[in-house]
Amino acid sequence: MGIEMGFRLAPRTMNLFGSAHSHCAARSWFDEQPQAQPLLLLVDDAQLAAPETIRQLDWLHSVLATRPLAIVLARIPGMGGPEMNRLLTRNSTQVERLALGPLDRTAVRELLADLLGAAPDERLIALAGDVGGNPRLIVDLVTGLRAEHHLEIFDGCAHLSADVLPGRFRTTLVHMVRSLTPLTRKLVQVGAALGPRFRLVDAARLVQETPGNLLLSVDEAIAGGLLVEAGGQLAFPGQLLWRGALESVPASVLVAIRAEMSSTDTSRVSASEPNEPNEPDEPATSQEPVPDERTSGWAELTDTEQRVARLVGGGMTNRQVARSARMSSHTVNYHLRSIYRKLRIRSRVDLARLIYQNGP
Repeated sequence: MGIEMGFRLAPRTMNLFGSAHSHCAARSWFDEQPQAQPLLLLVDDAQLAAPETIRQLDWLHSVLATRPLAIVLARIPGMGGPEMNRLLTRNSTQVERLALGPLDRTAVRELLADLLGAAPDERLIALAGDVGGNPRLIVDLVTGLRAEHHLEIFDGCAHLSADVLPGRFRTTLVHMVRSLTPLTRKLVQVGAALGPRFRLVDAARLVQETPGNLLLSVDEAIAGGLLVEAGGQLAFPGQLLWRGALESVPASVLVAIRAEMSSTDTSRVSASEPNEPNEPDEPATSQEPVPDERTSGWAELTDTEQRVARLVGGGMTNRQVARSARMSSHTVNYHLRSIYRKLRIRSRVDLARLIYQNGP
C-alpha cells in the first residue's frame, strides 16, 4: 500500500475479479478507509476476468458514487466479453476510456533502455520495433532474450549476441493468436498463410464466410493489435507478429491453403506486389513432401542465397529483395529456386516458417 498524488493505493494482493471471499475482502478494505481519503485501484489484464466474477461487482457502483475512488482497468481493446462491456457502460458518466496506440520508435528505445538499464543498439531497437509497437511483446522479448542469454551489455550499451528469437517470446505470439475467438483466430491464421498482407475477400473465401460476416472478427483482430488496415488490405503490423501467426498454423494446413489459392490463381494477390513476374511459389520440386521444420539445408546455401532467403522469409517480394540486394528480379528468382531445392521446401510461406522456427 502507498500514497501517490494524494491517492491511497489498494494492496497488490487485492483481487477485484476473484472469488466471493476476495470480493468481500475488497469491499471491507474500501469500508475501512477514511471517507475523505481518495483511493486508487490498479487492475491489469482485466480481459481475463471470468464473466461470473464480473457479475458479482454490482456493489462497486455504489462505492464509486459515494467516495473518491479511481479504478484503472487495463485490458486489450474490445476483449473481456459482454459482461466487461456492461460493467464499463452501466454508469458511463463515471467511466472514461483512454485508448493507447502503438509505441513509436522513440518510445521503443526508451522502454528498452528502462528495461535493460543500458542504451540499446540499433539491431535491438529494430528487432523490438518489429512487434507493431506492442509494449507487452517488447517486455516479453527482452525477458526472453535475457533468460536465454542472447543479450550482452558492455559500457552501458546493450547488444544482441545472437539472431535467435527466444522460445518464451515465440510462445507468447502463438498464444495471442490462439486466445482469439474462433472465427477471428481462423481469419488471422488463414491471413498469415496468405502473407504479411492479404485481401479480406481472399481470406473470407477460404474460411467460407462473406466479408460482411467477418466485420466483428476484423475489429477484434485490429483492436488486439494483430492486424491493421493498409491500403485496402489487412496486414500484420510487424514481421514478428506475422511469423507468430504463421507459427500457430500446422504445416499441413499451410500446404492445403497454398494449394487452394493456387488452384484459383489468386495465391499471389496478397503476398506479392501487383504484376510481379515469376514469383516461384511452386518450383519444380513441388511434388516432394515438405520436410520437418527442424530439418534445414541452410549450410548448403551460399552467402548470397542466405541473404536472399532471409529477405524473402521476412516478407519481401522479389522486387523488394532486388532493390535491397542490388540485383535484378530475375537473379532473385534464380536464387530463390535454388534455395527451395536445397531446403526441400515449396513456397515463401514454408521458407518464412523454416527461418522463424530455426533462426538461421
